[in-house]
Amino acid sequence: MEPQQTSTSTQSPAVNSPVLAPTVNESTTPNTWPGAFGVYKTSKAAVMLNIGTVVCLILASIGISVLFDIFFKDDVSFIGDIISFIVSTLFSVATILTYLACVRGQKLGLGDSIRKSVPFWIAMILLSILSALILAFSLILLIVPFFFVFPRIALAPYYLIDQKQGVVEALKSSWEKSKGNVGKIYGIFGANIAMALLMVTIIGIPFAIYFLVMYSAATALLFNFLNKQASSPSAPLV
Repeated sequence: MEPQQTSTSTQSPAVNSPVLAPTVNESTTPNTWPGAFGVYKTSKAAVMLNIGTVVCLILASIGISVLFDIFFKDDVSFIGDIISFIVSTLFSVATILTYLACVRGQKLGLGDSIRKSVPFWIAMILLSILSALILAFSLILLIVPFFFVFPRIALAPYYLIDQKQGVVEALKSSWEKSKGNVGKIYGIFGANIAMALLMVTIIGIPFAIYFLVMYSAATALLFNFLNKQASSPSAPLV
């Protein structure tokens, strides 16, 4: 009678196996867009990579607006508005740079984000003014053209900063790359509104703030997604 042979398993046990957290960089950008709410998980992982910088920039932008409203009142309020716009634009550039770093798996401190923003400061001011004029003109024509134009130029700041394009060139790139993707841009816009609606109740305010901050990298993820699709024309656009 032959002795029974004991089989040894070469597979590592499932128990105690590490659970990998979502990672974000250009190589892991999905080939198919997961939808406005589906991208929340990836956005959260991206934001958490530089959460300190993101929160500081958000608070700084809010603080600037409040301070200038306090110190510039009545007849000189327009001066405060102009200065506030100029200063807050720098923080807007820093925020976009931070989100781009987040979605590409890179660390970026507050000081570095502001320092790297300076070269884009003037161009971003010009882009903001030109975009506002375009949207105002489309709104004057009728409300309907505004809703066609708004999503088509929404990504212009990312092309200005990430690809170092000029103001007009960035608007053209946004217009071209957003073709066929307007629904995705409006999806992100709608998801932000849905999360903000939690603020209608006092108990919902902290939840709304949390969700909005964690979701704030969604536009940068869409920008990355569209660029990946542009470099891989055979990949399906979903």
